[in-house]
Amino acid sequence: MTDTTSYRALKARFQPLFDQIAAGAIEREQHRELAFDAVNQLREAGFTALRVPQALGGAGVSLPVLFQLLIDLAEADSNLPQIVRAHFGFVEGRLSSRDAASQDYWFAKVVAGQLWGAAMAERSDSSTNSVSLAPNDPHNEDAGWVLNGEKYYCTGTIYADWVAAVAMHDKDFFSVVVAVDAPGVTREDDWDGFGQRLSGSGTTRFDQVAVAPEHVLRRFKPGELRAESYISSFYQLFHLATLAGIARAALRDATAFVQGRT
Repeated sequence: MTDTTSYRALKARFQPLFDQIAAGAIEREQHRELAFDAVNQLREAGFTALRVPQALGGAGVSLPVLFQLLIDLAEADSNLPQIVRAHFGFVEGRLSSRDAASQDYWFAKVVAGQLWGAAMAERSDSSTNSVSLAPNDPHNEDAGWVLNGEKYYCTGTIYADWVAAVAMHDKDFFSVVVAVDAPGVTREDDWDGFGQRLSGSGTTRFDQVAVAPEHVLRRFKPGELRAESYISSFYQLFHLATLAGIARAALRDATAFVQGRT
């Protein structure tokens, strides 16, 4: 199936849901109603598993098809692509890891409808980290870890089942994943920035949170993650798809306004 054919089929499948999401977008924004229902509908419809390979239960769509559908979703409600951005970034990271065991483990959860948020943004520069990771046994990393600290800007975590966080130990950075309902995890709906106020981008705190060895995804040096042009480009394209959807919605609304006055 070509990308064009795949997109048309998925567009027909998801458009009724996008229309339903769009119908409530203005009211949610005006009353600051978090988009839990819309997010759950996307999970149940399989939207959040679009990039998971078909062999593992997902749709296995190409990146061009994903971004076309994200433009459609952003046209319906621009908060939604921002909410799922970290989730799709997590999936993309697992795809690029080529770790079959990790893919089997995590993608089963994605296909089941579980969602990821991110706790990575810092107020300080990229060489430091406000979240620390310490081994339970300094001589045996397989004994598990403990996570402590706070991230101030955590997109999508209010809606998520899991949080992907970056922490520091012994001058190295670690990518870890913790369940949002794990003891010691606290999420705050305190994002007060201008725009996309429903994206759930508030503070996340970690207080003696246990991290299993299999939930430590990678270890890297300061600055190394930013040098990975692929995932950086992926996140930028996500933003551009959102902006394209916003532009289409603005054109749609402006046209309807003018036509109603002539």
